[in-house]
Amino acid sequence: MSRSLSDFKESMQLAEALKKIERTYPQNPNLTQQPDVKGLRGGAAVLMVAAFEFFLKNLFIEYIGKLNTIPKTIDFEKLPKNLKVTSVYGGLNEAMSGPRFRTKPPKVDRIKTIVEACKQIIIEQIDPNTFSNTSSNPSGETVKGMFKNVGIDNIFGKIKTDFEAMWHSPVPNDFINSKLDEIVRTRHIVAHTSDTLNISRASQNEAIKFLGVLSELLANKLDEHVQSLQLTAAI
Repeated sequence: MSRSLSDFKESMQLAEALKKIERTYPQNPNLTQQPDVKGLRGGAAVLMVAAFEFFLKNLFIEYIGKLNTIPKTIDFEKLPKNLKVTSVYGGLNEAMSGPRFRTKPPKVDRIKTIVEACKQIIIEQIDPNTFSNTSSNPSGETVKGMFKNVGIDNIFGKIKTDFEAMWHSPVPNDFINSKLDEIVRTRHIVAHTSDTLNISRASQNEAIKFLGVLSELLANKLDEHVQSLQLTAAI
């Protein structure tokens, strides 16, 4: 098991711990119990999405980092077009723009970072962090974009058969994308409005199961892809 997947499973235990407490309450709590139940369900909703987003970031850092070896074993020119574009343009853009979601340092203080990014490009080293941007929104579109950036188009279509096997049921073509968006949207509602009124026990149990299955399949697919690149792009 990859380190990122192992860490994700460990982090999900926090959400599952809240659910364990929540299950000690009635399915339909009375008025005095509702604040406790809403708090537990809301906390679980936020924690599970935070764990999934952190998993995504670490997954790409872990596996794309395997393409950098000493001595060098990968021919940069043989890598997928999108991977090369993201590596070069993404690396330079981040260095030029400064850190996301933080106060940007003065331009003069960014010169060292820009120079380092240029050095990496010149020696054809890949910065794995360039591929880990979720924009704080691990939605279906974000996941598809991250995999497209490394050369995997239609990631949800590619894992659908394996997903159905682990889900123990056939699903519509848009199920994986839609279910992930639903889970992320619920997190947004809780985080920005504290509204947990529409979170049911059944839907949250399903969300935990869904993220567990999805994370394992995404890790497997990226692992397979990187192993393939290590052969097809070998020097």
